[in-house]
Amino acid sequence: MHSEINESLQKDDLRGHVKATVSIDQYKSKLGEDKNVVVLAFKCKDKAPSSELSQFLESALSLMDVDISPGPDTDGYYSVYVEIERDSKLLSKIQRLLDDTKRLDSELGEWMFTCYGNKMPQPWSADAFNKNVIFKQILIWLKRTL
Repeated sequence: MHSEINESLQKDDLRGHVKATVSIDQYKSKLGEDKNVVVLAFKCKDKAPSSELSQFLESALSLMDVDISPGPDTDGYYSVYVEIERDSKLLSKIQRLLDDTKRLDSELGEWMFTCYGNKMPQPWSADAFNKNVIFKQILIWLKRTL
């Protein structure tokens, strides 16, 4: 079920406002333990587009939380933080968020991502996600339990 904001945003309403690099697992969750929650961070130019993206993403899936940074970073971008349960559907949830966001800004080009332990942007793919996010989380968990 879509909310009113979801219906009011149209294709390309955020054109030129969303950065094509998303951060995955580089921020701590406000709502749970990092082993159970993944935090994504989208970057937007200006406060109003970040607020619109936040409301849109909140209506897109059943997410744990969506929040906006209180101010811009040194490059003038606001962060939109999305908390998602770390479960077997994580990859498909992230893919849907990326696909839905791209409809709002067709100038994005190909998605890139950074992640915990790898701050250099790399092209988004299921293989890259599994290698850099899922596999690294397994290694971290193993180190803590041994």
